[in-house]
Amino acid sequence: MFKQIALLYKSTTLFEIVLSTVLSVTIGISFWGWTYVYEICKPFLHTLGLKYLVSGFWIFASVFIPYIVRRPGIAILASLVSAFIEGLLAQWGLMALAWGFVQGLGAELIFFLFLYKKWDWKVLFLAASSSAFFSYILDYFYYSYQSLSFAFNLLQLFSFILSALFMAAFLSWWTAEKLLKTGLLNNYLIAKDRV
Repeated sequence: MFKQIALLYKSTTLFEIVLSTVLSVTIGISFWGWTYVYEICKPFLHTLGLKYLVSGFWIFASVFIPYIVRRPGIAILASLVSAFIEGLLAQWGLMALAWGFVQGLGAELIFFLFLYKKWDWKVLFLAASSSAFFSYILDYFYYSYQSLSFAFNLLQLFSFILSALFMAAFLSWWTAEKLLKTGLLNNYLIAKDRV
């Protein structure tokens, strides 16, 4: 098992690293733009415990890029680079790297459990859910959510996972399928696995 993963890791190409980095930078810029959407929606959703309904998009990098590249460590790399770019542009600063790491780690653990071999929608849904869960745990301690009721925390967590399922898992699958049809991804494992 570990030997197979090590081989996958060693066979990662420069093109895969470059693609992952370029996409991560692009997604990081879109994360910065999404900050404005979040700030507009937050006052209306916060009191209901539903502000996380617009947070799922921040999970996108940790699911989308690994779905294309399918190599060990890409979820963490993609999430960290995207978070770094967003942190430079938005009010989060370098603290964004902490969220980038835990979100990437959450998704990476799911891909690892499936040995980077299974890439159907169920795995994407699990990766997005795990990423959102890990991110919420960091929020729980950073924002002192322990002062909130268990039910309120559960509602926030559930809304975050629901948002991640759509804005990270489904959007990753849909976007990748559209890109596959253009032939742009023919040199990457997402296309090679289908031959």
